[in-house]
Amino acid sequence: MRVSHLFQKGITFLLSRPILWLCSAAEASQVPPNHQKLATGYFWYEAIFLDKEEVEKAFNEASGNYPRYMIVPVNYHVTTHFMPEPKHERLYGKHVTVHIIGYANGSVQDTRDNITSENEGLLVELSSTDEEIQALIDSCDKKLHITGSYSVAAMYTEWLDFSDCIPINKTIEGVFGFGDSNGTIISDQQN
Repeated sequence: MRVSHLFQKGITFLLSRPILWLCSAAEASQVPPNHQKLATGYFWYEAIFLDKEEVEKAFNEASGNYPRYMIVPVNYHVTTHFMPEPKHERLYGKHVTVHIIGYANGSVQDTRDNITSENEGLLVELSSTDEEIQALIDSCDKKLHITGSYSVAAMYTEWLDFSDCIPINKTIEGVFGFGDSNGTIISDQQN
């Protein structure tokens, strides 16, 4: 019995579908985990977590009009790394000195997405007597700051122009830990 050419093509197509599906699934798993997590709206960060009253006092002393914008962070912190891989769990709970050196507010323009956000923040310098934490701080390649309030997104505070900021000389203590978009904060040392 002879199998028609069309029937052979149909069988080949049906048998190749699972192989194509497996290949596309393997390719999808090659997407960096950060992008997969961001697509779900979940993110995490490592930061120095700060006392709410101390930070609000610093903002009030600097601006006299705090909060300047509608949205205020749930917790005050200085982000060291956004979605780090790997995380630094064994350093959670270590103390960090946060020296607040300036205050700025204003409009920030994101030209990629054509978004303008109003933000206010405190410019800070971090230090620690713990050598590992200090090395982690030194590895930060961002403008270290505390977001006070904003109109669109807290992430724009890093792009504020602090070159003409109101000078501040205030030191507070913080604790290194982990935070995520679900509001989870871990500031105890993990084994």
